[in-house]
Amino acid sequence: MDGVIKVGLGIMIKDENKVLLGHRCEDYGDTGGIYEPGSWTFPGGKQEYNETIFEGAIRETKEETDLDIADLEVFNVVDDIQPNKHYITIQIIANKFEGELKNLEPTKHSEWKWFELNNLPQNLYTPTKEFIEKYLERDHKKKR
Repeated sequence: MDGVIKVGLGIMIKDENKVLLGHRCEDYGDTGGIYEPGSWTFPGGKQEYNETIFEGAIRETKEETDLDIADLEVFNVVDDIQPNKHYITIQIIANKFEGELKNLEPTKHSEWKWFELNNLPQNLYTPTKEFIEKYLERDHKKKR
């Protein structure tokens, strides 16, 4: 462990009742398993020095999908402590986007695909699954 807490960003891009998910390549990530190769995940990555969380979310989404996101909101903050890593992950919702979807990091994601929130793939990346569950719970409470 290097003693440094890192900031991660996960971005849920919404299109009506659909969300954008990327399928992680089977050989992506380290051998520690934290990246869960073969899972479906939201765009995201590490916040860089001297950028705001929204600037980081915009940059990461553009780097991975070529989409321009807007109308951003912080949804949740998660403390992810593992044996050799410590991340604070900021979950962000992008309510608007523009552009043509492209896979700009094919060594990281094999494809990007839109999924209905009620018809998601089984093999979701654990933090993405937890993000969606909390989102659906909040959405359900709003409709009561």
